[in-house]
Amino acid sequence: MIYTNSYKGTAAILGLWFCVTLLWVLPNHGGSGLALPQNLLAWSVLALIALWCAVTAQHRKTIYPPGALWIVIGAALWSLPILWSPSPAWQCNALPKVLALWGLVAFWLILLKSTSCHLIKRQWLLILVIATVLQVICGAGQLSDIASLPKGRPYGSFQQINVYASFLATGMLCAQWLFTICHRKLALILSAVALVITPAMLVLVQSRTGYLGAIIGSAMMLLSLRKHRLPVLVLLMTGTLAGLCLLYFGPKYFPGMIPTLVQSEGSTVQRWYMLRLTWQLICEHPILGNGYGSFEVLLGQLSQQIPPGIESTTIQYPHNEFLYTWMEGGIVAVTGLLLMVAGVFIRLWGKGGRRWTGLALLLPIAIHMNLEYPLYQSVTHGITLVMLLTITGPAARVQQTAKSSGTLFRISVGVVASAVLVFMLSGAVSEVQLTRIEQQGLMPLAQDDTLSLVNPWSQHDRLDFDRHVALLVRFNRTQNAALLAQYRSWAEGYLQVHNNPDVYNSLMMIYHAWGLSTAQELCLKAKAMWPADLRFQCT
Repeated sequence: MIYTNSYKGTAAILGLWFCVTLLWVLPNHGGSGLALPQNLLAWSVLALIALWCAVTAQHRKTIYPPGALWIVIGAALWSLPILWSPSPAWQCNALPKVLALWGLVAFWLILLKSTSCHLIKRQWLLILVIATVLQVICGAGQLSDIASLPKGRPYGSFQQINVYASFLATGMLCAQWLFTICHRKLALILSAVALVITPAMLVLVQSRTGYLGAIIGSAMMLLSLRKHRLPVLVLLMTGTLAGLCLLYFGPKYFPGMIPTLVQSEGSTVQRWYMLRLTWQLICEHPILGNGYGSFEVLLGQLSQQIPPGIESTTIQYPHNEFLYTWMEGGIVAVTGLLLMVAGVFIRLWGKGGRRWTGLALLLPIAIHMNLEYPLYQSVTHGITLVMLLTITGPAARVQQTAKSSGTLFRISVGVVASAVLVFMLSGAVSEVQLTRIEQQGLMPLAQDDTLSLVNPWSQHDRLDFDRHVALLVRFNRTQNAALLAQYRSWAEGYLQVHNNPDVYNSLMMIYHAWGLSTAQELCLKAKAMWPADLRFQCT
């Protein structure tokens, strides 16, 4: 068949990523986007698959299924507000998320063109189920050293508890579907194992986001299944009860190996505070929005007027994709978002769509997107979303076409994919380089301001931040006042886009040293945002 080479190669690359490379975490200091090496490698996987599809693509005309055009038009509308964002610095701040969306959309369209949804369904579900089982094993291994875990809970290879939980919930739902459609003994056994151990781990992780996605998705999946409902329900309940027994009685019998019950009241209060401020910002500019890339700094400014302040280092996202889109992009961006959602429903409920089953599979990540920001922290979640959207609806219809048009597609996709692959792989090397420099207290940058990375553009904002902090390190050694002037100029521009208590403090100290009255004004702003920070006494 015309799809054979494309889908076999694609499955091999995805299997290698989800079941092998994903478990390998390179040194990093956390964060989101390209600051995480796992995301750089995930983009490399997308590029490699696109390159493979370009090489193995047949010369054929593509007729995309219903819903695809809605998603593309929605993505275009969602992207438009970046053009009229009032500040060039804000535009640069928002550009990565716009490019990321188009990267995922392009990847999905290439998969529809190059693979058969019917042929790949079981293979891709099996990959995600195996990956989920491996992540559960990884999380169980982390329980042996629970004292070193952030918040005392496992996170697999995702470095964030809720991101880990939504992936487990998604894998659990994949296991439910695979259990009912696959007749191979090994796949059935693996699915059954996943249906027991995954809910048990989800209980131990204690993620409300994961709970919501798993419970609502499972209820929807069970109602949509035509057979094997009772075995699936029994397996799920067995795992859940095992997890609850471990959670409530495990600390007594296995001290230091089972997480204790988590109290989430403080987190809930902070999130309501974020949402309240976000809504107030929406009300200020409900039609046009405040501007793409503006959320972080505008929320920081508003928090100076409304207690208790942002408390954490900064808030870059309101933990709700719909409100985030509306606040920054206004009605145009919201319309684009709603069109993309409509496109997904048209695909699921159209001819060949999986309807409630498909919606159940997409639900954990969709819920997570409106409670946090998983796609910014994990490109792997983006890949998972694209995979599930691909197999829950029909593939594109293809017709033989002229060789020249087919060659043009292959060359254009091949060139772009190759460029992205080189950029992301060199970016992963650069991220490791920069992490090492940061672990050395930025001394290499302080000693040599010409020091560069293999791909400095992949870590542009982070490298720019580190270079200017290194100016202060160098000043402490040389007492060269010109270094402070250079830092001041950068910091004043930085605070027009971002919030950071360390930058506020350093700039305030420079103002104090130079006897500038603006030091008191800056201190009061910082005190309002971070009232518990003892550096901002403003006396």
